[in-house]
Amino acid sequence: MSKIYRQAVMAVIINEEAKVLIGYSPRDKSYKFPQGGLEADEDLLTGITRELKEELNYLLHEDHVLEVYQEKVRYPFPPDCHPLYMGQELSIVKIKHRQEAETIPQDDEFDRLLWIKPKEISSYNYEYRSEAYKRALEICGLIL
Repeated sequence: MSKIYRQAVMAVIINEEAKVLIGYSPRDKSYKFPQGGLEADEDLLTGITRELKEELNYLLHEDHVLEVYQEKVRYPFPPDCHPLYMGQELSIVKIKHRQEAETIPQDDEFDRLLWIKPKEISSYNYEYRSEAYKRALEICGLIL
């Protein structure tokens, strides 16, 4: 059986200073956006709401969802990284950050979080996700 791309969703959360939230994942040894695989029959907003709660204790309010994009980004996993999937295909949800919302790592997904200017994304070690993340920020209209 050949491997396929895992269907997933990522959050591009923008604060009042027009910075985006990324976190360092000790598990992946790189920076990444809050993201995760979709469960069976789960829609994008349900999936990203669940992922944000699980990873950051972040409660997403639907009125802070700025856009859900039709265009997706994908990246391959490193060789022999996953037994079923060759990589992830991510839907993008752009979110306006609520200042009162918690962003506290809840598991081993992140050990530190950073708010960065979108154009700074290339300065962070995010391994095999690099081109997909740049493209996601382009889709969101945050970089050229």
